[in-house]
Amino acid sequence: MEQKSKSGPHAKVDPGPTAEDRSYAEWFAWAKRGGAPASACHAAAQGAFKALSSGKDVSTAVQWATAAMSRPPENVSFTRQTYCAWFSLANIDLNLDQHRAHAFATAAVHVLDAGQDAAAAHAAGLVAAGIR
Repeated sequence: MEQKSKSGPHAKVDPGPTAEDRSYAEWFAWAKRGGAPASACHAAAQGAFKALSSGKDVSTAVQWATAAMSRPPENVSFTRQTYCAWFSLANIDLNLDQHRAHAFATAAVHVLDAGQDAAAAHAAGLVAAGIR
């Protein structure tokens, strides 16, 4: 019996993280770098987004992000939470620049979405970031 390939013409194509997801992860990591817990990091990213979407500058976004860290965040999708975790690991723990940290996180999330484990996701991230 022939198996149908997921890469056929009707396969769902996952475009990966959106520009908004990428920016959100960068703000998340900005807060995480200061040692904040994940909930405060999400609140910070949301505060920054509110400032920027209302036309404020980056300096004001930093102020709003900092103030938001003392409040609980709004709900965050599992996909975005996962992307933020992998981006932060790459950007902070592995000290990768943002471009390589996004490549790492995108690859890791794709591997997890394919049903593989965290070790496989980490390995794929390292390859995508040009480390292995």
